[in-house]
Amino acid sequence: MLIRSRVVRGCRRKVRGIGACSLVVCCGLLVVVAMLCDPQPAASDEPVNTIAASWPQWRGATHDAISVEAGLAESWPDSGPPVLWTKEIGKGYSSFIAVGDRVWTQTQTLYEQAVVCLDAATGETIWSQKYGWPYDGGGLYPGPRATPTWHDGRIYYAAPEGTIGCLDATTGRAVWESNPKRTFHGRGTDFGCAASPLVVDGKVIVPVGGLDASVVALDAKDGTLVWKSGTMPASYASPLPITLNGRPRVVAFLENSLALIDLASGRLLWEDEFSHSYDEHSAAPLYREPLLMTAGPFRSGAKCYRLVEEEGAALKPSTVWETPKFSNDVASSVLVEGFVYGFDLKDAQSRLNRPSRGEFRCLNFETGQIAWSTDRVGHASVIVADGKLILFNDKGEVILARVNSQQYEELARVTVFQDELSWSAAAFCHGRLFLRTPTRAACLYLGTEPLAPKIETTLVTDIPHVRSFDPTPLLGGEREFPATVPEWTELHAWWLWSLAGLLLATICAMVVQCLSWGLRVRRLDPLVRPSEMGQSNDGNPLVTRPDQGGRTTVPRFVFWAVAILIGAIGSPLLNQRPGAQQRDDYVFLWPLVLWAALQLTLLAVTWAESQPQPARRRARWGSRLAGLSLLATSGLYFHLCRRLGLSIEWGFLAGFLPAFPVAALCARGLLARHRFALVTDLLCAAVSFSTYFWSCGLFLKWWLQVGS
Repeated sequence: MLIRSRVVRGCRRKVRGIGACSLVVCCGLLVVVAMLCDPQPAASDEPVNTIAASWPQWRGATHDAISVEAGLAESWPDSGPPVLWTKEIGKGYSSFIAVGDRVWTQTQTLYEQAVVCLDAATGETIWSQKYGWPYDGGGLYPGPRATPTWHDGRIYYAAPEGTIGCLDATTGRAVWESNPKRTFHGRGTDFGCAASPLVVDGKVIVPVGGLDASVVALDAKDGTLVWKSGTMPASYASPLPITLNGRPRVVAFLENSLALIDLASGRLLWEDEFSHSYDEHSAAPLYREPLLMTAGPFRSGAKCYRLVEEEGAALKPSTVWETPKFSNDVASSVLVEGFVYGFDLKDAQSRLNRPSRGEFRCLNFETGQIAWSTDRVGHASVIVADGKLILFNDKGEVILARVNSQQYEELARVTVFQDELSWSAAAFCHGRLFLRTPTRAACLYLGTEPLAPKIETTLVTDIPHVRSFDPTPLLGGEREFPATVPEWTELHAWWLWSLAGLLLATICAMVVQCLSWGLRVRRLDPLVRPSEMGQSNDGNPLVTRPDQGGRTTVPRFVFWAVAILIGAIGSPLLNQRPGAQQRDDYVFLWPLVLWAALQLTLLAVTWAESQPQPARRRARWGSRLAGLSLLATSGLYFHLCRRLGLSIEWGFLAGFLPAFPVAALCARGLLARHRFALVTDLLCAAVSFSTYFWSCGLFLKWWLQVGS
């Protein structure tokens, strides 16, 4: 029996072992069959032959904003193409990239910057990876600027402060991070790094602007330095890979120069200096061997070089043509069939109250001659697909036009975003157009193939829009470069105009005071204290000794009312005077309104605290009301500056703190009642306002240095 039980147990073990081995073999066979039958690879294993139809980096797979896709619709209904999804994406100016069934972009919330991965079909968030704190959170343009890059299953990103990082495209897991701008003391990107990483030949190439590291290449695997080249400050344009005589090169559009660098070694082959002051270069250069074209911003024009590199000889580029009639800014042009399509920007970018000034042009790439121009498009980024131009302008319009060098031929148009400036370039993949504003995103379907029945779409008209107050009439003009800090000459002119406004307010108050004195006979002034009244011969009340200052309440009210009115309407009146815009003689008097609100608040507080105890409690409600008025005025001013793109929104609010002690002392003098009250009021007001104004001016200049 013992032997039989042992034999039985042994047999059972063998059976269980054979069963386990069979189970393992079956599972293995099932996995192999599933791998052989599964037609959908992972996003990080995108086949090489489909990358050309994807949008893995800024300006697409071939760095030229040209897509190989076909089958685009020839036109749209009045309601526009189908909208697959819309999404509140957060703050930032990064564009989308798209590979397979996923899209990626960079964004910012109240507490972090992050790379986010979305489902291309639904817009649902798959993962979000934080890489830094918010950038310029309280400024005019908060959030990241650069567009991430997909390469070999990884996402490479550039943060505004100079951090370059690498993430796993599938999971978002951080792989490595480096900051070459901090390491090499980069210069030239005062508004934040905006160049998208160029990943080629195992290197991540970015402009830095260091003294010995104008452009650097990092190892794509671990972020270590491979080479550094050049000494010029950087700008905002992304590096462009080119091939010249079969050799790989990199074109770097820097702050004051155009550089050509050997891709393998980092050796600087050629550099052309074209300016010495601060220049913003964001638009991509265009290249068709051997011609290289660049377009600068704001009337700086375009230039075309012929790159000639002989065997064993130095590179000798020559200028083919130059034209002042083609200047790009944040929207790059596109080169197709020997012609360049892009916007010639004549002035600063658009604001919500007006379009960009300039024309959309078609230019001959070899000669620089303008083929045609139109003012119907606006400042737009361009994508070419299926013989069509897909245009996304800064007013939020998507336009479909024919690639036609003979004339502008528009096929369809729709407004997607109405209440935000759209400066981020569009991305196109699998018939889907991915759009981005500073806070929102949308996906439109432009193909002709019918969508699956289960896919729900909406109309462009269903995209929510926010109607906000337009404060443009409160200024009536615009600085040439609103986002820059005012020069000392500008600040001095604004200060003098404001003092002139205070003088005019004093004159108006004196006129009212003189008129009130002329009407004093046989009339009781309800604002005069009983101790200042006597009786005439017929027994009627009569005001006596008006020169003692008892009748200053109404004139002082007139003084403050006129001062605030001048500050509020003085700017549009002065900015609309003949020749003001042509001379760039811009006047900004809103600091006078802010100071008056601050000074009146301190006057109300000082007056309330001087009242006897029974009346002090009621008087304090007046001071609280004045404080609320100060907050409301500050909020209106801040909204006005943000709406019009003025970079001085914080400067004239930060001046409240250093000006507070002087304004508090002047409040006592402004409440005094004596013979020459209006004259002393003018002196106290001038001292208080000057302290406030120049405190703000010093803060603005200090903040400029900190930002630089």
